[in-house]
Amino acid sequence: MEERARRNNILWGVFFILAGIWLGLGLLGFAWARMEHLWPILPIGLGVVSLISGLRGERDEGAVWFGVAATLVGLFFLYITLGPAEWGDMRRLWPILVLIGAVAWLVAWIVDLRQVSNLVMALIAALVGALGLAFTFGRLEAELGQRLLAFWPVILILIGLGLVIQFLVRQA
Repeated sequence: MEERARRNNILWGVFFILAGIWLGLGLLGFAWARMEHLWPILPIGLGVVSLISGLRGERDEGAVWFGVAATLVGLFFLYITLGPAEWGDMRRLWPILVLIGAVAWLVAWIVDLRQVSNLVMALIAALVGALGLAFTFGRLEAELGQRLLAFWPVILILIGLGLVIQFLVRQA
């Protein structure tokens, strides 16, 4: 078995052992291990394992993207389950999930600069997330938001351009 695969098995094995212990303690009644509050630790753990795996040896931008996204999503939901935010705040905070995607695509692009489509997706997601936050926090008027929404096909054009540029970069 390849060295990288063996290390990945160890990482996943440790993750599942810790998750099993934690969930078992919750079933035994330990209040600090209650699933309703700490479940976001699972995507955080999966994300960290995926991120480490994606950065080892031959870089895997897909594993890095998933690792960053899962870790940040888990932290965001932990902010809701343990922090000052509540589930009702998702009405205003949902664009943060789009911004998390932007960060994940940006990091994936940094891992492999030839993947121009990751940079394009990062920029699009950052713009959509920022506009979404501006709208949900009342900084963007509804009428202006409706007019901007009419330009959504531009996103498809930008994605297509990113894929074409990526193809050209890889050909060079």
